[in-house]
Amino acid sequence: MLQTETKSSLYASKLIQQTNYSALSSLPKTYIRQVQAEGEIFMAAPQKCANIWKEFRRNDFTQVQIPYKTALQVFDVCKDDIYSMLKVNSGKDFFDLFDQDNDGYLNEDEQILVFSIIKEKMQQVANLLLQIQQYVPFKQLMKSIRTLETNICEYQDVLRKKIYKSEIATYKEIGLEKLDDFYEKYYNYFQNFEQQKQIRIQTQIIQQQEEMNQLEEKLSKNTEFLKVKPKRKLKDLQTQEKLVSLDERVEEAMDFRRELKNMEKQEQQRVASEQQKRIERQKDELERKHQKQTEQLKAKLIEQEHKLIIQLKKEYNVLLKQIGLHSNEIERIQSSAMQSAIRKGEKEGELKRMKERTRIQNFIIGDAKSTLISPRIQQQNATTYEDSSSSSYRQPLTSSKSERAMHDIKTLIHKQNYTQFYIKKKYGADLPVNYQPEPYKVQGDNHERIEKILSVKKKNPHDILPSLTELYDLDMKEQNLGHTQKSESELIQERLKKKQYILEKLEESTH
Repeated sequence: MLQTETKSSLYASKLIQQTNYSALSSLPKTYIRQVQAEGEIFMAAPQKCANIWKEFRRNDFTQVQIPYKTALQVFDVCKDDIYSMLKVNSGKDFFDLFDQDNDGYLNEDEQILVFSIIKEKMQQVANLLLQIQQYVPFKQLMKSIRTLETNICEYQDVLRKKIYKSEIATYKEIGLEKLDDFYEKYYNYFQNFEQQKQIRIQTQIIQQQEEMNQLEEKLSKNTEFLKVKPKRKLKDLQTQEKLVSLDERVEEAMDFRRELKNMEKQEQQRVASEQQKRIERQKDELERKHQKQTEQLKAKLIEQEHKLIIQLKKEYNVLLKQIGLHSNEIERIQSSAMQSAIRKGEKEGELKRMKERTRIQNFIIGDAKSTLISPRIQQQNATTYEDSSSSSYRQPLTSSKSERAMHDIKTLIHKQNYTQFYIKKKYGADLPVNYQPEPYKVQGDNHERIEKILSVKKKNPHDILPSLTELYDLDMKEQNLGHTQKSESELIQERLKKKQYILEKLEESTH
């Protein structure tokens, strides 16, 4: 039984070898030499891609996406390398192929897409080398593919770190903006308080002055002088003088007159002194009342200012905690996304190759089984795998070489069989509109959480351009939209002034 199985397996292997040799012999020698030449070109693809990557970074002055002119400069420098691998001979065609969103920039994902497409073309050539049984070049090319995969993983990590650094910087700017808004808000609070304070003090001064004027007006009336009356003894002496004078008692009348004259003079002085004391006493009482009111008002104002400072300090401490509240969350999400992307770059390509290798093995095993059952059917289907694998590579010569190369690249991009790292674009962003966005939940890295946190970032007031229709009213008169007319340096000086004022208030609260 064992010998029978061994003979069957040997017979099957001979048939398979015969089938492979027959398939190889049916291929033109020019095609085989073309595949070998392509393999030799792609052997040095990692170094060529490294040169392209260096040019990308050298020309990326602003540390943002690569614009059209910069992409043309990169293409001019690396034209030979790009043409040898992609067969694209125009910088405009190169840019149009990889600018997927047609925004005039090569964003981070589109830059990585260049190297991913080169890797896919290398994989195609490696499969063709395997079909024509060039095993040594195949192994060398697979080594280059794995090297390029490692480099791509490093490239995307560099771009991702650059984005994450900008996000951290943006988050810090948001914190500074919140602090500036806080300083401005409480600066306005204290300025309004100072204005109200001066108004209340001035109002009280005016009111007290009016009360003092009313008192002086009241004291200047004649009725006020009648409130201090002379002594009754003076009235009695005057009456006695009149009675004595009627009886012609001259000497007694003269005595009364002398006594009355001295008494009237003393009484007049006394009454005037009492009236002056009374006026001064009323004025003193009013002044003491005014002083008490002033002290009470100052105490109330100081108390209100202390309450405002306490509120300032409380909200300031809360704000300092809020500013750094999401920093750990952002770093956690970023770290998780970076690790996930690195794992994906290291494993996804190998997993796809294992899956394809398993599919080919199943095809060969199934073909071998069908050969044992019916050799005629096997001979009819001998080149099924080769034809299906190389059909996309060998196209009819109906167009130019550059157009065919661009068509192949567009096909690779459309199939999306390459590893996508989603550096800039979101998971599921390239899905149809009627598709349920499960990738957000299954593969997403929660980066939309960071986008929500950073969405409160304010725009520079000098960068805001109002709509033309908002500049004029219905009567075509120019409207005042309240936009700042100050320069950037003036705005910075104003913010520093408000910050210094609030920090001084906070220092006062600690003393």
